[in-house]
Amino acid sequence: MILGLIKPSKGEITILGKNIKNLSKQVRQKVGFLPENVGFYPSKTGRELVALILELRTKQKQTTEQIDSNLKWCGLKEEYWDKKTKSYSQGMRQRLGIALAFAGNPEVVVLDEPFSNIDPLGREDFINKIKVKQKQGLTILISSHITSDIEKLADTVTIIDNGVVKISDSIFSLMKNLEYDEYEIFSDKFQANDVITKINEIYSDKKEWFLERPTVLRDSLIVKTKFPNELKNYLENFNNIEMRPLTGVLQKIYKFTMEG
Repeated sequence: MILGLIKPSKGEITILGKNIKNLSKQVRQKVGFLPENVGFYPSKTGRELVALILELRTKQKQTTEQIDSNLKWCGLKEEYWDKKTKSYSQGMRQRLGIALAFAGNPEVVVLDEPFSNIDPLGREDFINKIKVKQKQGLTILISSHITSDIEKLADTVTIIDNGVVKISDSIFSLMKNLEYDEYEIFSDKFQANDVITKINEIYSDKKEWFLERPTVLRDSLIVKTKFPNELKNYLENFNNIEMRPLTGVLQKIYKFTMEG
């Protein structure tokens, strides 16, 4: 429906300020999409499909280097680039599908259960790669039942039940409204002493933000705060430090929303 392939029974959908009802073709050219059940032309190779999507999206013939960079990015082994997709495993097909969704620098990417059939290490790798895309300004919409993945990626969360929006807000606002106050602080290159020193400096300078002194874990810090947005914004001044909900909180929010 978001891509204009199915007409809504009522209401409007706008992407990049355009109503898809009248401009679905123009909008689709700027949107990358990964369906839940990804499918390909079975006689085409991974390289051929990436080349096709790049040309459709950019309207330019792509160099071998440009095509290869997309295949490398998704983690598909090079020995399979020139093999037909009918020989691919489910995990390989999923990796290629993600590569196609991001190929050609779309302005919006829609992903439906993107990490199904991806092994745990690959899952974490894709999460980190998608975070980079987010920081570059790309808008990404993810539909998923795996709340632990969404906790690591989402700025805003919407819970839908039978087509009805139950809640929709920033994940930090949802936590604050339901009085959850524990967060984790990470660094993508976690160096405990450096991060602990920085957080202790913040704790000393902004003590009113904290409910208690941060707790040090093996590869993260746990903080309790009633001012998550202020702390998160402050941490953005430092490279490679990230704050996100304590693992498992979004599952609790989902349960509370659905069951009361």
